[in-house]
Amino acid sequence: MGSTTLLATGRSRLSLVTRHAQLGLVAALLAATAAGCSSGSAPRNLTEAKQIAASCPEGRQIAGRAAIDVSGSRRAVADEDGRLDPVRDLVRMVAICGGDLRVDAFSGSSASTAAVYDGEPRLHGATDNARFRREPAVTDSVMAEVKKNLPVVSAKLPAGGTDISAQLGLSGEYKRQLDPNGSRYDLHLVITTDGVQTEGVSLTDPALTPDRAAQLAKQVSAPDLSGADVRLTDIGKVAGSPPSTQYIDALKAFYTALCAQTKAAGCVVVTDGAGR
Repeated sequence: MGSTTLLATGRSRLSLVTRHAQLGLVAALLAATAAGCSSGSAPRNLTEAKQIAASCPEGRQIAGRAAIDVSGSRRAVADEDGRLDPVRDLVRMVAICGGDLRVDAFSGSSASTAAVYDGEPRLHGATDNARFRREPAVTDSVMAEVKKNLPVVSAKLPAGGTDISAQLGLSGEYKRQLDPNGSRYDLHLVITTDGVQTEGVSLTDPALTPDRAAQLAKQVSAPDLSGADVRLTDIGKVAGSPPSTQYIDALKAFYTALCAQTKAAGCVVVTDGAGR
């Protein structure tokens, strides 16, 4: 499949305060339903779809990108449902709001990145209700393709090394290629990773403190992601024995500081997709 070349189409911006409130509501709704949709839950899903639709950027579309860390020991667990729940949430938002979706696997440098899914999830129907009723099946179809392709793509990438910071730059490139003048798309980015970066600024020291980590973030040349919604999940979920709380907090401090440097409209850095 393709490597780092990325692409998409557009929508007008709500006020920043309103957008933050709406994105928070959408995140809660999506996290609550990430386990999937059964026929018995159709009325609930329809209500949620309408609420998500109400949060879609007016006059713009979603440029959705998910980056899945498949370096080292994460390769064996990257396709677990719990780890992919934030990716499912993103698929659902793109399907409901309209836009382009790119899902990549990555390990080392930006060159060690390859597409798992690249397309435009569409909901067809004569009315909004008809469209929204198709969303669970469309989302399931995309996620099935992601899970099918992920191990195949991962096997072609080097297992050693992780450059998580580089994924921010690739996401900015993806949006620029879709939307050169910035008038059509809002970038929504999900990175699922344990956060233990080995390339560029190394974050492998288990004694790392939050204050030191925040200082290290200043050494990274951050891309401009103005207006984007950025979420890093699975931070601190390393293989084997869990690391210390201080180390997990240090990883979160690094990525929170780095995300702030990108001028993103929203930055969420959590250990799991439910916001913790």
